[in-house]
Amino acid sequence: MDTGVLHGMTIGVTVLAALACGLILTASPQVWTNDSAHLQRWQGSRWARGPGPMLGGLVIAAVAALVFTLTVLAPLETGWSAHAPLSGETFAPDQPNSADRIASALLLGVVSGATPFLITADVSLRRLPDRINIPLSLLALALIITGSVFGNLTMWFSSFFSGLVALAFFIALHLLGRVLRARTMGLGDVKLAFIVFAVAGLFDLWAPALVLVVMMLIAGVWALVGAVRARRIRGVTIAFGPAMLSGMWLGCLFAPILL
Repeated sequence: MDTGVLHGMTIGVTVLAALACGLILTASPQVWTNDSAHLQRWQGSRWARGPGPMLGGLVIAAVAALVFTLTVLAPLETGWSAHAPLSGETFAPDQPNSADRIASALLLGVVSGATPFLITADVSLRRLPDRINIPLSLLALALIITGSVFGNLTMWFSSFFSGLVALAFFIALHLLGRVLRARTMGLGDVKLAFIVFAVAGLFDLWAPALVLVVMMLIAGVWALVGAVRARRIRGVTIAFGPAMLSGMWLGCLFAPILL
């Protein structure tokens, strides 16, 4: 099959997965908020109850799939490494098969579709709903395992280990905060860590490091804005989930350019 058609199918599956995820979350806030007060606050927001989060997920999915296809899959299809040395390109024998395409498209799609809902929930409700976070993490893990078993590409292993290392690091940071009685990462942020860094691992081996830098910069700017608005530093807290998710997508999109 022509590579252009394959690229179009990969992007299409990603967008469809994001659409399905967005429709499910739009139709079931009473299920995943799991709190009557939070449900009222969610439904009281015109943005939240409208098509905004779902449309935002579709835009993220289309852009992410396009960049992933052009910078990760396309170079492998031509038989050449995407990060060849200047002295000469290195042949890459493994090419993406159907499992690589479908699993990566579904992973990017569902995470894209859930991103605006998670960001909106963390900003407005100050929590990352477990009924989105946990199923999304389990689905991501299942897709990564499927890709590693049936696919040809090594990106699945970098994705899995990036997510696993990030999860362990965020757990340690959360426990350290409890011991020191200091505010660090919430449990919602810890559960989100696997998804954020596993997705980054699909784009490039070093993309998780870039994602970490970008998310910390975003969080720092957001905290500074919060301190200026509150006219104080002590006691000012921010929702870290939006910084993680926006840092993930920005890091993934710029990784092929910067790394």
